[in-house]
Amino acid sequence: MKKIALTSLLLMSALSGVAHADTVYVNGTLHTLTKSDFVQSGNHYSAYIDVVGDNGQQLIFDVDAVVGGNGYQQITYQKICLQMGRWGCVEPDIREIISDDFRYVVELNVSCSGIAIGSDMDNKNEQVDGRVSNKYREVKLLTQNTLVTGGNCQQLKVEVNGLELDSISNISLDVLIAETF
Repeated sequence: MKKIALTSLLLMSALSGVAHADTVYVNGTLHTLTKSDFVQSGNHYSAYIDVVGDNGQQLIFDVDAVVGGNGYQQITYQKICLQMGRWGCVEPDIREIISDDFRYVVELNVSCSGIAIGSDMDNKNEQVDGRVSNKYREVKLLTQNTLVTGGNCQQLKVEVNGLELDSISNISLDVLIAETF
């Protein structure tokens, strides 16, 4: 009977589309997540990590990430007329307009069972002159906090949001939850 209950629980978890990235123990070892541990929706990535050991004590939360991917540069096209004739445009042309603003912005949000832990945002935005050929950028994000959750921290929710970018290609995220000394 226990095997059936465990099997159905695992099956329901797998079918729910929620990424459960194992379990982190208070005062346990550093827990590492990669992009494959997250559920993706566009450029929004979410992972849920069960937490064991919150007994109401003061906890130290340390979550840091490196997020890499391709940035975004707006390119638009404008139709212009190179030569006007008697009945309108004789020689039309389409010009490419390349923005001088390159964008790569990522945000990290961490909460535990609905309790806000922290957030961070970083960018690799830059002013450019012409088309950017190498669009790959990386940002480093860190969220640290010390607080008492009253024993209510049962599941950590980690969200990586690509705010202004083309795509996220890799996520390397470390989680550590410890007691204060």
